Amino acid sequence: MHTEDDDELLFADEANEEEELLFAGEEKAGHEGKDEMEAAWHVMIVDDEEEIHTVTRFALSDYKYKGKKLRFLNAFTGAECIEYLKNKPDIALILLDVVMETNDAGLRTVSQIREELGNHFVRIVMRTGQPGQAPEEEVILKYDINDYKNKTELTDKKLFTTITTSLRSYADIMEIESYRLNLEQKVEERTAEVVKAKEIIERKNQDITSSINYAKRIQEAMMPPLERIQYFLPESFILFRPRDIVSGDFYWFTERDGKILISAIDCTGHGVPGAFMSMVGDAHLNQIVNVDGITNPDVILTKLHQRVRQSLKQAETQNRDGMDMALCAIDPYRKLLEFAGAKNSMIYIQDHQAFQIKGDRHPIGGEQKEAQRVFQKQILPLDRPTTVYMFSDGYPDQFGGSEDRKFMVKRLRDLLLEIHQKPFSEQHDILAQTFEEWKGAHKKQTDDMIVVGFRVSF
Repeated sequence: MHTEDDDELLFADEANEEEELLFAGEEKAGHEGKDEMEAAWHVMIVDDEEEIHTVTRFALSDYKYKGKKLRFLNAFTGAECIEYLKNKPDIALILLDVVMETNDAGLRTVSQIREELGNHFVRIVMRTGQPGQAPEEEVILKYDINDYKNKTELTDKKLFTTITTSLRSYADIMEIESYRLNLEQKVEERTAEVVKAKEIIERKNQDITSSINYAKRIQEAMMPPLERIQYFLPESFILFRPRDIVSGDFYWFTERDGKILISAIDCTGHGVPGAFMSMVGDAHLNQIVNVDGITNPDVILTKLHQRVRQSLKQAETQNRDGMDMALCAIDPYRKLLEFAGAKNSMIYIQDHQAFQIKGDRHPIGGEQKEAQRVFQKQILPLDRPTTVYMFSDGYPDQFGGSEDRKFMVKRLRDLLLEIHQKPFSEQHDILAQTFEEWKGAHKKQTDDMIVVGFRVSF
């Protein structure tokens, strides 16, 4: 760097007359190679006086910052500066004159750089030989520049300080920008990975949902249509609400040897695991009743318990799956209803009074500590009109209401007593509406739910 012992003002006549000017887009021949030029700091001098270009280059000819020299680019108007920046935005510093083609050309150029080009990285140092034309305080406050210098005060040392602080600021900004771009790239990569993973998950979910919907059709085909039930029990309804697509709750119906058998069954779990158990239960019930010819509810439950334990190898494994159920066998000739329950109960209404018959305390399947599990049969005479309801725990155990509590069996029994004389299709709708209102629009269904209701009158 050209220096003297005393601060030396950089007037135009101090420049080496043979020093070449590097105009915009030119490189100084015979000095730096291409790689060296790319590694240099790009500094643009924008001034309508050629002497200013020459003096500035001469004063900074040996300058280095962080091991990199300066590469000077020259423009003589604000318009030239803007055109150059459009094609080469990676300029570190602009030494910009205020008064050029117009009295405020430099100030207009600042606004174009920041606002039109959106370049907020380049450092801009305003230089003026006419400080009264653009007062420093006004310019600093109004324009996004980094320094403001009077040309008559710009000595070697002050120029060194100005260049160094500007390049340091630019280097810091570009380092932050590099971090930002790197982070942005990583975010884009991670976002792309997440989007791809989401697409894979969505496809798998679609495949799984399609499979489960197919399983739903199989499960629905397994249960008899309501029309068949109503052929034998004209006054009846089935309220069936899986929590998920398929259900661990199901109903079962058959007619055998003059008896009408109907059951509401709640398998361990819900969704797919519960649905698998429902297939096990349905298959065994059909075998026990329709093939083996057993129609006594207590014997049916005892046999079903044994076969579930055998099917799931529960004596040798830790499997504890099973089912709770209520089973009614209606004998029209003897005018009797035979009931057996595995944990689940039956509510019946006669003469406008509601009664509850509880099932045995043990489930079908699961752990068996006793030597032999035998279920009991209870008999209800049908000598008067009788309305019967069986249900899983999905209805009474549903959380909701103003205090987010369970619906409870007592509330269900009171509701059934209140509506038991209504047509059964209307009873179905009232129970469904009450369930939804209790649950609320924003709460989840707790479990699978089934309610079976019918009336017998001989």
